Amino acid sequence: MKFLQPFMIVSMLVAFGNCAELFSSKDKDNNEELILAILAGTRCPSTAVTTPTTGTRYDFANCTGDANLALSGSGFQANNVTLSGGLVGTSNNSTILTNASSLSSSGGNKKASIEIVYQLNSASSTISALLPATTSFGGPGFLIQPTKADKIADGSSSAFGTAGAPWASSVGQEKTICLEVHEEGAGAHIFGWEGACANVDRINYQFEQEDVVVSLAGDRVALRINGATIKTLTIYNQSIGTAGSFR
Repeated sequence: MKFLQPFMIVSMLVAFGNCAELFSSKDKDNNEELILAILAGTRCPSTAVTTPTTGTRYDFANCTGDANLALSGSGFQANNVTLSGGLVGTSNNSTILTNASSLSSSGGNKKASIEIVYQLNSASSTISALLPATTSFGGPGFLIQPTKADKIADGSSSAFGTAGAPWASSVGQEKTICLEVHEEGAGAHIFGWEGACANVDRINYQFEQEDVVVSLAGDRVALRINGATIKTLTIYNQSIGTAGSFR
């Protein structure tokens, strides 16, 4: 029987190794389940909206707990933001980005539509809303300032061709803005309205510019929150603007 002893020892070592691997695998699975459970219970409230079209509203004013966990559980990547009566950012390094595509109904071209309820905390505060954005925050969008919005094209901002009338300062005041971008030819039609999307004149845009030369390589919604608080963000599944939508 002595000649069997080496084989028995090897078999026992293999068995112990398999057990160790099994327990390690179980520990990993348990950790992943714990993380998923934390995320499932830590998120920002969201509701379905149907006016003026379908979408999802994220209520950042009623998020609780850790900002990164709450946003991750709600489908966003976050950096350098906190929760205090909304989503608070302190500089252009304070960002959120959707984890998945956030395009509205395109009809063959990319379109993206959002509503933001926000407050700027000082005269130098800004919000950059990029849509549709790449994961590296490239693409078209809007630079929201106290009394107006400018267009953004691949990182540079400038006034709209049709700028619209300035509004009352949003420093220290809750403000709502409705924003949309349509892919058109080699560029984009970038436009929006002051006020809630449910109340806007969908045919007439308050600030806009057509044929903006810009890359539309992305499909996300991204915000840079510089000295501002985001109360809610609504991402629509269908486009809002109708003028020129069949070009």
